[in-house]
Amino acid sequence: MKQLKSILVVDDDIVAILTSQRIIKKLKLDVDLLTARHGKEALDIIREICQGDQHLELILLDINMPVMDGFELLEELKHSDDLSCALLRVVLVSSSTHYLDIARAKQYPVIDYLEKPLTAEKLSKFL
Repeated sequence: MKQLKSILVVDDDIVAILTSQRIIKKLKLDVDLLTARHGKEALDIIREICQGDQHLELILLDINMPVMDGFELLEELKHSDDLSCALLRVVLVSSSTHYLDIARAKQYPVIDYLEKPLTAEKLSKFL
């Protein structure tokens, strides 16, 4: 059975999620777009993917969210043995350009830090 590739968008802003959906449709990507409104919800999705027949192509992760923010999610991913099966290609997509957020992001294995809004050009670099 062919593995379904997925992109997980983790953002509490519905406009950011809709923008991601529009961009993925525009790029005609053969992926399943999954969404989570905060880090805890994203963890549940990632665990489910690890147990199923899916492949997580990319995580587009916001920093500032309720319940569990992006940095807390990165910490959880870093230290959870049950998530070792997940392909952790994470791109931080944030409206924050604060140097402390950018410096903190460098402490994690993220592949880039993008300023919102996400565009097709920005996303296509990672696919």
